[in-house]
Amino acid sequence: MVNLEEEEEEGDGFQVDALQQIAKTLGSKFWKFDAENCKVETVGLTETPPPTAKQEIECECSPTNETDCHIIKIAFKDHNLPGTLPPEIQKLPYLQEIDFAYNYLNGTIPLEWTMTNLTTIDLESNAFTGTIPEELGNLANLEKLLLSSNKLTGGLPDSLAKLEKLEDFRINDLQLTGRIPSYIQNWKGLKRLEMIASGLTGPIPSVISTFDKMKNLRITDIGGPVQPFPSLKNSTEFSKLILKNCNIAGQIPTYLSSLKNLETLDLSFNKLAGTIPAFAQAEDLRFIMLTGNKLEGEAPDGLLRDGITVDLSYNNLKWQSPESSSCRPHMNLNLNLFQSTSIKKSSKFLPCIKDFVCPTYYSCLNINCGGSDLTVEANNSKIIYEGDGEVEGGAAKYYLNPESYWGFSSTGDYMDDNNFQNTRFTMFEKLVLKDFNIMAEAKEAQKPITKSFTVNVTNHFLAIRLGWGGKGTTRIPERGVYGPIISAISILSDSKPCALAGSGMSTGASIGLGIGVACLIIFLLVPDSTPGTSKKSGDIRFKAFKDVRKGMDNDSKTQCSVNSYPSSSFSSTTNVDTNVAGQETKQEEPRS
Repeated sequence: MVNLEEEEEEGDGFQVDALQQIAKTLGSKFWKFDAENCKVETVGLTETPPPTAKQEIECECSPTNETDCHIIKIAFKDHNLPGTLPPEIQKLPYLQEIDFAYNYLNGTIPLEWTMTNLTTIDLESNAFTGTIPEELGNLANLEKLLLSSNKLTGGLPDSLAKLEKLEDFRINDLQLTGRIPSYIQNWKGLKRLEMIASGLTGPIPSVISTFDKMKNLRITDIGGPVQPFPSLKNSTEFSKLILKNCNIAGQIPTYLSSLKNLETLDLSFNKLAGTIPAFAQAEDLRFIMLTGNKLEGEAPDGLLRDGITVDLSYNNLKWQSPESSSCRPHMNLNLNLFQSTSIKKSSKFLPCIKDFVCPTYYSCLNINCGGSDLTVEANNSKIIYEGDGEVEGGAAKYYLNPESYWGFSSTGDYMDDNNFQNTRFTMFEKLVLKDFNIMAEAKEAQKPITKSFTVNVTNHFLAIRLGWGGKGTTRIPERGVYGPIISAISILSDSKPCALAGSGMSTGASIGLGIGVACLIIFLLVPDSTPGTSKKSGDIRFKAFKDVRKGMDNDSKTQCSVNSYPSSSFSSTTNVDTNVAGQETKQEEPRS
């Protein structure tokens, strides 16, 4: 039992009054606190909080006087609170931890906070604006600072170099400017560092080699010059190492294969060359993502072991014939070899298939993303939308239907979701829409948005890729759920009417993969069960559909429409690329 109402230094009930002021500033309409037991009974916009909400007040009492108690932690998490950050925090001198993540809090970080003894600040996924205060560097005891998914701008202040006790620093999905500072070397106890699409540019400072306690390093989507692979020899405790789209050249260091605790390695979309280590000593390795590099040689047999997920797509490896060890049937692993070869001939484009021939062509294609076949009546005609929901996706999974020649190639791993949904995305060629924000476009949930693009098709090949580049929250409505959905895609030729190919299948049913064949390559984003999607929530798939080329003569024009629904008030931004290429077109560099 504690008693917060007998606060001699500041008067009776001072801490309780401060808590009530804090709740009001945060925008809470309901507030009830049991001071005797240090327990929040009601807080938030409704009497019954959301099922994912967290409310916690933690108190600590003197070991010699159980009535001398102080508040050391406040957590009002995922309550949709619409207020501002409370400067009244300063009235709680013993407070150590603040967690106001996953709300709608706006405004700036109060300077009053910088005169406290805080050790933890978690403000992820809100709507704060302005710059990171220089005065945060005065929080000498700060161990954890989480600012991801806000609207913060400017650079990282030099004063943060003074945070020598920092162990966890996350600045994902911001609009920061400037380079990654070298003063991070002062954070000698750092165990987790996340800079996913932060806005900062590279190169990654060489001082990162001094970290010897790092377990979780995630840096992605940084510009800047080409750089060698950063030296990480001193960090032997890695469980997750993510260096995606960091403009890294050279070979994969062999010492990475000896990291015994390594579970996830993502080096995708760089300029890595040479051969792939076998990672024989990395016994806990579950995901290895190497897509979009220039790797050569064979897929190591030692890497193709039970339970592992490997993505080697978009590289320069040797072509995998049906007799190759990587093409063995019934292997208990996910292996993606789509376009992993340096061979550009269309007949050798797909792995593990001796000769690929596109059997028939179509002049249109309609896809019900994530659902079953669906017939829609429009303009006195029936349009069949081919469903893809019955085919299971997954991390680094490659699938090809040998009868109707359609398939998909998924790449990447959704981190922090216990492997609930897995896939990531690539983007190539001509960018036609950048940072599309469905929340700003739709302004409300469940409102359909259609985007149309006209592109020239050369030699029967068209590719459309929808990709997430790191922007947008990855924690709402729950951890691991990403962005808006793509509910339907339609491809129509302007040179020939939409017609069946005489094969007995419905329009667009015959589908396939690859440059050099007539195909449509698509990423589908399905984070929840929304109209037009299946029950398999949260599957972003790199889909490739064949046979949209009947009637698409050289240089014909095609109208592409993408229909999507916003699934919540928070959404990621999406980039859209189109690719028009011929049968022997040189592969372009992947980018994200």
